[in-house]
Amino acid sequence: MQFVVKRLVDVVAALVLVVLLSPLILVISLAVWLTSPGPVIYRSRRIGLGGREFGCLKFRTMRKDADRLQHQLEQLNEAEGAVFKIERDPRVTTVGRWLRSSGMDELPQLLNILGGSMSLVGPRPLPLRDCALLDYSAWRRHSVLPGISGPWQLDPGRHVDEGLLEQLDLRYVDRWNLWRDVQVLLRTVWFGLRRVLSTDSELANGG
Repeated sequence: MQFVVKRLVDVVAALVLVVLLSPLILVISLAVWLTSPGPVIYRSRRIGLGGREFGCLKFRTMRKDADRLQHQLEQLNEAEGAVFKIERDPRVTTVGRWLRSSGMDELPQLLNILGGSMSLVGPRPLPLRDCALLDYSAWRRHSVLPGISGPWQLDPGRHVDEGLLEQLDLRYVDRWNLWRDVQVLLRTVWFGLRRVLSTDSELANGG
């Protein structure tokens, strides 16, 4: 029954957010289109519920040849395990840097929720490359829908080592309930506001 309620909340919330945020989504789309050649929306191949592959949507924040360049930047990877991350990634565009720091690059994933491939809260859907590096026991994370928000990305330090990723995602899978989802969503709103205000402050100071 909880899963039915969760899905109902996902759909209603996503519909409301798409309507309310449509002006912002339009402005961001124009900003991406006008400042960098390539598609506005980037479709990343991810692994979701049941280990099935799906297209995870984001506003494009990188150059259109970013996937090809990643192979050339592997030696600069600052993360451990099944994650690729560079603090000053040269592939990220100017608008993309702001979208990432504010978290607004993930707004198109509301369409993933409406399509049934994602939820508001859940473990993050990892790219195919990262899933191939996961320990077998960590595949339990695919027993629920992946989420836009979840316990991993709410870690204040934004750590990305494999041990923390598995620990937080699997803990969510094992202990999931509606109240935990509400807690995560409230924290998401709080951290999101802080990130947007921090990003605006940096831009005002020329950072």
